[in-house]
Amino acid sequence: MEGTALSLDQSPRISSIETAILDVPFVRLQQFARFESRVQSTVLIRIRTDGEHEGVGEVVTPCGPWWSGDSVEAVKSIIDLYFARELIGADPLKSCDLLCKLDKVARGNAFAKAGIEMALLDLAGKIYQMPVYDLLGGKVRDALPVAWPIASGNLEQDKAEMHKMVQQSLARSFKVKMGMMPIVDDLSRVEQLCDEAARLGASIRVDPNEAWTEVDARRALPVLAELGVEMVEQPLARWNLKAMARLNSSSAVALMLDESICTTQEMFEAAALGSGSMVSLKLMKSGGLRRSQAVAHIAEAAGISLYMGTFLETSVGTAASLHFAATLQSLPLGGETIGPLLMADDIVTCPITYRDGCAHLPDGVGLGVTVDEEKVTEFKRR
Repeated sequence: MEGTALSLDQSPRISSIETAILDVPFVRLQQFARFESRVQSTVLIRIRTDGEHEGVGEVVTPCGPWWSGDSVEAVKSIIDLYFARELIGADPLKSCDLLCKLDKVARGNAFAKAGIEMALLDLAGKIYQMPVYDLLGGKVRDALPVAWPIASGNLEQDKAEMHKMVQQSLARSFKVKMGMMPIVDDLSRVEQLCDEAARLGASIRVDPNEAWTEVDARRALPVLAELGVEMVEQPLARWNLKAMARLNSSSAVALMLDESICTTQEMFEAAALGSGSMVSLKLMKSGGLRRSQAVAHIAEAAGISLYMGTFLETSVGTAASLHFAATLQSLPLGGETIGPLLMADDIVTCPITYRDGCAHLPDGVGLGVTVDEEKVTEFKRR
């Protein structure tokens, strides 16, 4: 429902907001440091105007509420019961003002607000007949290099996945999930995967998802540096910025902050302390595209490198991440916008394209994706 461009004398109004929880299967078991899942649950958000336009967004929480406290069930409830009544009848083109109003309705709830903003920007793009990246200031890239997650928990399966992704030119970098086993065993596993990556001409990154103590990290970081690991993501608990700064001051491998950085205030504090040399940007955790831009600007001003993270969204949320990433000047290690590749299916008619180790920015107005109604019906939670 792209519709036609809006003339300047028209004033659109939001007529309805619809949410649905979808459970989309993964192609294989996905493991984090603490949890595992075979499906990705997402909240699909559809905002319609009194005209012919519809904007879509989505909210994904990584296999439940363990990461942030947000869950798809809670997100759907907060939108249906509290946000919708504030938005119905409002001008959808005033998304900044609308998000400020939602801040007064509910503290936090960054994930829900990110999904609302995503749908509003998609809607605005369709009304103005322009892509979302132009609403954010214009693009500087058409594609983003991506890393594939190594998280099956099975070493031989992991190696086979690496071969497949390199042979099909889908990825040349791999991020290994750590923290699921004793650190000695974990380091042995990473060593074997680094050897395999070297044979493939690929690179390895790791992510313990806050699972280590500072003692663990001091033991592991020199080993990982020796193995040629190019980045370690969030080894310590998110609150422990001072310990991260101590590690960062002497680490031979780049340390990236993820769970530690959701808000501009957290980014400012981490920059002042020197808690990391990189930061993972994720639309959900920061409350949307524009608020993620603000985090990115602080990081860039402090000389901290940017990275495009993921919560393993479908092609809807991945498209939004690619539009956002397209506006960033420097992403030295690219990102991980590979959610659609990890899904056994998708919820759009034309999923995100991957080739030459990159995710490619979709064409078209708004987010550039169209919801597949049959897939929505198939995966909708009853």
